[in-house]
Amino acid sequence: MWQLRIQDPSGETRIVSLSQRASQNGSQNSSAPGSFRLGRSEGSEVLLRDTTLPKDMGVLTTLTPSGAVTKTDPRHSPYWLKILDGCPSTRLGDLAIREAHIPAGMPICMGETTLTLEARHSEISLPTQPGGIRPWLTCSEEGKKVLWMAKKAASTPLSIYLAGETGTGKEVLAHLLHVWSERASGPFVPLHCGALAPSLAESELFGHVKGAYTGASHHRAGALMQAHNGTLFLDEIGDLPADIQVKLLRFLENGEIRPVGADRTSRADVRLLCATHHSLKQLVEEGKFRRDLYYRLASITIEIPTLRSRPDDIQLLASKVATELGRTITARAMLRLQAHSWPGNVRELRHAIERASGFSGPFTTLLDEDAFEFLLTPEHVSESPGLELGAAVLTLEEMERIMLLKALRLARGNRAQAAKILGVARSTLFEMLKRHKVCGPKHKDLFREVEEFN
Repeated sequence: MWQLRIQDPSGETRIVSLSQRASQNGSQNSSAPGSFRLGRSEGSEVLLRDTTLPKDMGVLTTLTPSGAVTKTDPRHSPYWLKILDGCPSTRLGDLAIREAHIPAGMPICMGETTLTLEARHSEISLPTQPGGIRPWLTCSEEGKKVLWMAKKAASTPLSIYLAGETGTGKEVLAHLLHVWSERASGPFVPLHCGALAPSLAESELFGHVKGAYTGASHHRAGALMQAHNGTLFLDEIGDLPADIQVKLLRFLENGEIRPVGADRTSRADVRLLCATHHSLKQLVEEGKFRRDLYYRLASITIEIPTLRSRPDDIQLLASKVATELGRTITARAMLRLQAHSWPGNVRELRHAIERASGFSGPFTTLLDEDAFEFLLTPEHVSESPGLELGAAVLTLEEMERIMLLKALRLARGNRAQAAKILGVARSTLFEMLKRHKVCGPKHKDLFREVEEFN
């Protein structure tokens, strides 16, 4: 099962399944069985949308010539590319070719179009998410791995620690963990520890009896008892006071709860999930969180990647939010969204689209790059100045170099795409590359400089 990932000059990405095309080729006038014509003509099995290319560009075939690599490893595909006479040369990585074997994952550049051959069976599918609750949306490989790890972890009785920046959807994932677990029929109780007043934290977690303190006019069950036979999700657990950490550890060891003011203990069967946008390990090293409690809570740790590290998910989530609002985001505007660092992750992305939609008026359904001009203001870049605009001590030339390297990294080395992200002509980009002595966007060491600013 093979497919072509096509990145058009507009920035749009399309997927063409070669297996489906192969089953149709028997009734078409292709050059050979299992062959695919590439070009701009409607009769091409792989349709290119680059007006600079001829109508018939070349042929991709599974009938590799004698001596070509034909291994079973997905990295060594069975496809051979031949560029037709009179057509402009094509680049395979950094190599100009007219005819060659095409390995999987190697970009093929035809004009301003980039094609990448992929083995479909190597992709990670999404686990089925139950209906009735908010889904954790992703189409990236990183996101799919998180969902599969969560589903496997849900089947265990172990406590789970969700680590990730604010706005990455930790509570949504925690609810999924509950629904996927054997406790799905029990209650799911979320509790935000950062919102608890220190004087009331114990009562909120363990409950209190009538008369325990001034204002306690009746008995109240705490979050632990409310989650009996179910799941308790403690968000921002790093904000729990030290004395409450001790009592929570005691509960994890023996399952006993003593409400505030009570003479007797009671028992609850609860599975604990916790999360924090701070590094819990770092809090332990700083002495702000108990090490023994950390090990009890983090039996399984699930690291949720940031949204800026998943540009494919930015496109998926932005399109979904825009559709909910009755809007459509243009390709250039989407590139601007993918170039933003999103320190607030999904929550910030949703807010940005809602803001752009609100200011565009009721009669404008298309959100272009101008609708997101506010993302370039100091208000939205001050949280990550090192990457967005450079630190205050950097010169204008150094700042330009940082933005150039970041654009190339986001475009995965594609110069045409990088030019679109920066909003400049390709000729201007080439001048910037020469001025900053960037020898080639596909060199493996190219982006080391910009990583220092993450």
